[in-house]
Amino acid sequence: MIIGDPYRFAIWVELIPQWSETHKNGLFYFFVNGNMYPDDIRTSTLSVDFNDVIDEENALISLPCDDDFFNAPSNEAFQTLYKLAYPESTQEDEYPEQVFDFCASPTIIKDSGALFFAVASESAVRIIGGKITTLVDAGDRKIWKDISNPHIESVIIKKKELEEIIDRLKEYMSCIL
Repeated sequence: MIIGDPYRFAIWVELIPQWSETHKNGLFYFFVNGNMYPDDIRTSTLSVDFNDVIDEENALISLPCDDDFFNAPSNEAFQTLYKLAYPESTQEDEYPEQVFDFCASPTIIKDSGALFFAVASESAVRIIGGKITTLVDAGDRKIWKDISNPHIESVIIKKKELEEIIDRLKEYMSCIL
């Protein structure tokens, strides 16, 4: 079931019973501006990805407000939010503080090399992200490599619209979990 408008923001959840007898596996995707994340077929353990999204600390639920991030150009906002969540170690600060307040990605999306953040204003939510790493061949194995100029996209939806998507997701998932 696709919940929301895939040409703006939607979540696609589909139970595929043939994929497991012991777990509820299937498809779990975000659509942002008509693009699908992950961008390939991946098996979701639906309870994991669903719980990632409805966790009270997920930015799609907590709706953290920050006008500077909300109004910044997409690439700038993404880079700043990324550096808050995943700061680089330095000689002076080997374990810098991480701020996950704006993180919105479920496990399946993070595991595909994509990341999304959400930041709210008074009445709307801006979802910002894209695929930033990709698997490449490295001889006898594959490794993750940063995409040099990733396509970062952004969509703004009303808070009420996001609440309706989350409520419909919860309702749908209650029937299959």
